[in-house]
Amino acid sequence: MARKRIVKDPPKQGNFTKSQIQHAVEAVVYGLAEDTHYVIRGDNGGWGVKRRGAIKSLRHFPTKREAVHYGREVSRNQKTEFVICHKNGNIQRTNNHRPD
Repeated sequence: MARKRIVKDPPKQGNFTKSQIQHAVEAVVYGLAEDTHYVIRGDNGGWGVKRRGAIKSLRHFPTKREAVHYGREVSRNQKTEFVICHKNGNIQRTNNHRPD
């Protein structure tokens, strides 16, 4: 059963930013924690490890296997949720390294 999350403190006025929309979708649809690391396909090929809400990747790797290995270690050290994505952006697997 997926956990339900509520988006906190939406902007009072003005337009939503792309990042705010992305966070809301992730929180509602996927039920992901606020502290999450992702393995995602890079824009110029390869794979990157990115923290939720970040604009840039933490590191870029030529293969998915290397990115998953590095991302899992970072997620364990920082006690965050870890999400591996397919090439098309859909979630392949999640691991929870949070102490809950």
